[in-house]
Amino acid sequence: MNNKIIWLASYPKSGNTWLRYLISNYFFNSERKFNFKIAKAIKNFPTEDHMKFIVNRSEIIKNPYSISNYWIQAQEELKIKSTQFLNQSNLQLNTAFLKTHNALVSINNNSFTNEDLSLAIIQIVRDPRDVVISYANFANSSYDEIIGEMTSDKLMYRIDKSIDPPRVQIPGSWKFHYLSWKTGVPTIPRILVKYEDLLRNTEDEFYRIIKFLSEILNFKINMEQLKFSIEFSSFKILSKSEKKYGFFHEIKNDRPFFHKGTKNQWQEKLSQLQINKIENNFKDEMRLLGYLK
Repeated sequence: MNNKIIWLASYPKSGNTWLRYLISNYFFNSERKFNFKIAKAIKNFPTEDHMKFIVNRSEIIKNPYSISNYWIQAQEELKIKSTQFLNQSNLQLNTAFLKTHNALVSINNNSFTNEDLSLAIIQIVRDPRDVVISYANFANSSYDEIIGEMTSDKLMYRIDKSIDPPRVQIPGSWKFHYLSWKTGVPTIPRILVKYEDLLRNTEDEFYRIIKFLSEILNFKINMEQLKFSIEFSSFKILSKSEKKYGFFHEIKNDRPFFHKGTKNQWQEKLSQLQINKIENNFKDEMRLLGYLK
C-alpha cells in the first residue's frame, strides 16, 4: 500500500474544515493542546504545492478545465511520507488525508482520482438550503447567485488567479457533486457523513468515522484522544481563535470562515421562491438524505 489517499470530500461550506480539525486532532495532535493550525496536517487538493511543477499558468487561465490533465500526475507525485500515526505504534503507512471540494469527475477522459491512488472516501454533505446561506456569506455573494451556481447544468468551477499556478476547483452543481462522490469509483470504501448528524451528536458521529478508519487502517480506537479531538475542535473555540489569529484560508478572503455553523438558517433567510428552486432541483437527493419528507 503506497501513496494512498483518504479523501475528505464535500461541496463548499458543508463542514469539511470542521471534520478536518477533528481528524487532525485525533491523528496528529500528540501534545493534546489546542493548536489552531493543526488542520494544516490535512492539505487541500489541488493547491499550488501539488501543481506548481507540472502546470502552466497560461494554459489554466485560458482553459480552467485543463487542470484535469494533471490531477492523476499530481497525486502520483505526492510526497506521502511513511507516517507514524499518533498513539498507534504498529500503524505506519504511506497514507495521507486530503481535503477537496472537487467533484469526483472525469473531464476529457481525465479522472479526478482512481482506486490505485485512493484508499477511502469520507463524504460530508449538508442541507443545500443551509449551504446557500453559509456559502453566500463566505463568498460575499447574493443568495440568488449561489443558488444559480449550485443548480447550474454546467460543470461549474472556481478559480483563484492570485497565485501561480492558479487554483482551480470544479465542484459542479450541488447535486452533481453529491452523486459523484456517492457513486463514483465504487470499489473505493466510503462513508457518508451528514453535517447535521455531526452537529447534533458529535461524539457518536465522530466515533462512527474513526471506527470506519480503524477498519481501513487496522488500529485500535483511542477514546481519550477522540474526546480531546471533539473538545478542541468545537465551533466556539475555532470561531474565537479565528477572530484572534485570523484563518489560513486556501482561498484569499477577508470574510470570516467560522460564521455560525448552525442548521436551519435557511428558514429565516431564504424567500419561498428561493426555497422552491432548491427543493425542486434537488428533490430526490434531499428526500434520500432526509432533508425533505
